[in-house]
Amino acid sequence: MSEAPQLCVVVVTWNDATRAAAAIDSFFALPEVRREPERFALIVSDNGSHDGTPEILRARYGQRILVLENGANLGFGAGCNRAFAALDATYYYLLNPDGQVLPGALSAMLDFFACHPRAGIAGSRVLNPDGSLQESCGEFDTWLGAFLRSSAWGEIPPLRRYANGYALRAWGYGQERRVDIVIGAAMALRSSTIRRLGGFDERFFLYQEEVDLCKRAARAGIETWFVPASVALHEGMGSAISRGAVERHKRAGRRRYWIKHHGRLWYYSLCAALVVRYALYAAPLVGGALLLRRALGR
Repeated sequence: MSEAPQLCVVVVTWNDATRAAAAIDSFFALPEVRREPERFALIVSDNGSHDGTPEILRARYGQRILVLENGANLGFGAGCNRAFAALDATYYYLLNPDGQVLPGALSAMLDFFACHPRAGIAGSRVLNPDGSLQESCGEFDTWLGAFLRSSAWGEIPPLRRYANGYALRAWGYGQERRVDIVIGAAMALRSSTIRRLGGFDERFFLYQEEVDLCKRAARAGIETWFVPASVALHEGMGSAISRGAVERHKRAGRRRYWIKHHGRLWYYSLCAALVVRYALYAAPLVGGALLLRRALGR
């Protein structure tokens, strides 16, 4: 493995040896990696797995990959930061252990960055295992957009166009486009962007860390793009974590992101509006119950 590769793939693992091996196999199967292996490297940043993931991957791949053992579950962003510090590269490509890169995925990113010097973050076209498209881009929140996306009101036809991400949900993902956010499951980064932003904010344990990074990049004048020529598969729910824990981490990540970038007044007013929404739902039911009770009482 080259000491100074042009691009380094980063796979953060936690108790996911089987899927991680499939992700790594997809990397070594890439035509660009087989053709010029010295240009590429792969790091596994393991967050304290207790299923033998580091040992299994070292036995399978030997010196062809670098396995870091972080000793504890530090979270996705912190795991990436440890990989950035361990090996110097011009570009990094974050690949979830439940993901796989398809032929040309990395060379397409290198070609894209060469033609877009202001771009510091780029996302691949992401497919489900059955080949259907995943929505992998997003828009930064507005208060109204966040409220509508977090409630059923965002599906009311006159209001739908104001919900967060509506324009991208109607988009076909067929061409290069500058976007606000790309998901971290298949994301490429310039090393200069990582240095300038200080990497991921490690206070985000899981979820919203890439949104925070994209937000900070935008404020620094660094562009984020969607690159359809680079394609990856992504299964989802690849780490050994329950759906209940996933939802807790999502809520915690959104709360931290909203308070960090919009302030407590913005966040708590949004929470209050969502609570009032339930009160509005309940009012007709309570009124109907009182009328029924009064009618029966007569």
